[in-house]
Amino acid sequence: MISGNQASSATHFEQVTTSTMLVGTSVSTSLAHPQQIFNNAFTVLSTTGTNLLCEFKTFNFTAATGQYVYGNFTSDNPISFFLVQPSSYQTWLKTSSCGNAGDAIASQLVATSYSFNATIPTSGAWVIVLVNSSTAKNADGFLVAYLSSSSYTITQPLMTTITASLTYASVSSTSSVPSTGIAGFPIASIVFGIALGLIVVTILRRRESARRERT
Repeated sequence: MISGNQASSATHFEQVTTSTMLVGTSVSTSLAHPQQIFNNAFTVLSTTGTNLLCEFKTFNFTAATGQYVYGNFTSDNPISFFLVQPSSYQTWLKTSSCGNAGDAIASQLVATSYSFNATIPTSGAWVIVLVNSSTAKNADGFLVAYLSSSSYTITQPLMTTITASLTYASVSSTSSVPSTGIAGFPIASIVFGIALGLIVVTILRRRESARRERT
């Protein structure tokens, strides 16, 4: 019976790929065609020498529904800020009120600086009202304001580059190589058996010769 020696081989490799994938979106809001409506220094008088509860400084402008107004003020003395319709302001004058945040679309009470922004709800006249309630000190400051058409939103894809490493498992193959021999008996064992047999035969022959000589 003929047997064979078996041999195996293995292969191992990695494949690296690069791809660009969509992983989300970026949303940004921009203002269309901003128009500067105020860039002014101001002084809001104190109530010194009067019976008033406060003094006003106003900045009037006209805007359409959906327009966006924004800006900021700074002052060396705390004042209050209101963005209202003129009708509300006139009511304050008649009732000796120093302002009502409930009437305003943007407001800040007693501050030395404030950044404001609001969407105009109704077309027509609007007024920024600065209020000084100090009985001793004028408020000097600066106001900047812009008016823009409706803001618009841009949605952009967020792209990213992903590198993937794919590792393939080892692949083994087995093949038989023919060899000469008796199944189950290595060649070295066969040679040893033959040599041992020859030695035994030689010894037996010598014993037979010695017995004949004695007889």
